[in-house]
Order: sequence, then C-alpha cells, then structure tokens
Amino acid sequence: MSEHFEARTLYDIPLEFDADRLMRQAHVEPGSDDAIVFSRLVDIARMTARPKAVFRECFVTGRHDGIVEIEGIRFASSVLARNLEKTDRVFAYVATCGAEMDEATPRHGDPLQDYWWDMLKAVALAASVRFLSDFLVTRYGLGRAASMAPGSGDASVWPVEQQKQLFCLIGDIERLINVRLTESCLMIPNKSVSGMKFQTERDFRTCQLCRRQTCPNRMAPFDRNLWNAFHGLAP
Repeated sequence: MSEHFEARTLYDIPLEFDADRLMRQAHVEPGSDDAIVFSRLVDIARMTARPKAVFRECFVTGRHDGIVEIEGIRFASSVLARNLEKTDRVFAYVATCGAEMDEATPRHGDPLQDYWWDMLKAVALAASVRFLSDFLVTRYGLGRAASMAPGSGDASVWPVEQQKQLFCLIGDIERLINVRLTESCLMIPNKSVSGMKFQTERDFRTCQLCRRQTCPNRMAPFDRNLWNAFHGLAP
C-alpha cells in the first residue's frame, strides 16, 4: 500500500502583464482608442489576477489492459498506461488563472473586449502552469518530465470525461483553488488546465497524438509513427 499524500496548493505566483507586448499580440494600434481600453483592462488584470495551482503526489497501484490504476482510481487510457510503464509516481494537478479574474470581468457586452480579457486570463494561466512545472521539477527532482491532460488530443487518447476521476484523485479542488467541474467536464474558470505530470525517458506531448489541423494551442506536430506505436499499428 502506497503512502497517502495530501494535495498541496501554490499561491502568490509571480505574474507580469507586459502591456506593450500584449498590445502588439492583440494587433492594437498604440495611441488609438482601442489602446486606451486595452490598457484599462490590463490595469484591472494587474489588480485582480491571482493565479494558483494545486497538485498531489500519487502512485500507480495497478496496470492492466490499457487501464492504469492510481491510488485505487481507474483511468482508461492506453496512452497514459504506456507512458507510466516505467514510473510509479505521478503528479496530478490543476492550474488556473484564478476565479478572481472571472469575478472582475468587465460588463460591457463588447466581443472584442471579451476576447482581450480572455487573452489576459491566458497570461495568468500560463504563469500558473510555468510556476507549477518549475516547482515540481525543483522540489521533486523530476528531470525530464512530460504531461498528459484528459480531453487533450483525440478523444481516444484520454477521454475528457475522466476529468471526474482526476478531480477525485486530487481532492476538493473547488475548496482549494475555486475551480469547479461542470456536468460536461469543462472547468470554470475557463482558463484552467488539469493533468498528470510524470518523469519520462522520452519526450512526449499530447499534441503529437492530435490530428486536429486548426488547433491554436498546438505545441508539437502530429506524429504518425508515434500514433501507430501507441495504437499497435504497423509503421
């Protein structure tokens, strides 16, 4: 029987909004009326954003037929099971921009401002993910590590419905960092991510097993050979 570890939360995450860079990214013309509005949104984000993360160190307790059992909770994913073949320790996590940004969302009914605000929330989320990753690598000496997330990539890789098991594995996430899971397994705030981080001997990104051509968040190209290997197909 593995030792049980409680979930740990990370607050006070460093966060910087580079208004000039973000304005260029959003194609906002400096000195324009849009620039004034954009700068106001950045100021609100600086005052309200509180990115945070929660994680729990967990251990594999069983493997069989494309199913990996972690702390007694079953996850049906042949890709996850294969990725965890040579490690017994995983870090289940949720990172978020923080519910404070949802509460501070400007009420104006302007789709463009909504897009800008979502963009600022993404900056806060990225800071949370980066801080969490650095913390895990430094604190637990992970070395080379990879992550998988339910719903990332094709549905056959790791179904999004298994967010429920992941949340159950970590604990009361809504109480810990105010992120809740909807009936359709989406997270609120929307700029939140979940997954498992684990030590690995090879580079792996779920994007390599995703065949969607228009994904704006792609971090690696689709790898046909890797897809075939994970699904037992001929090269």
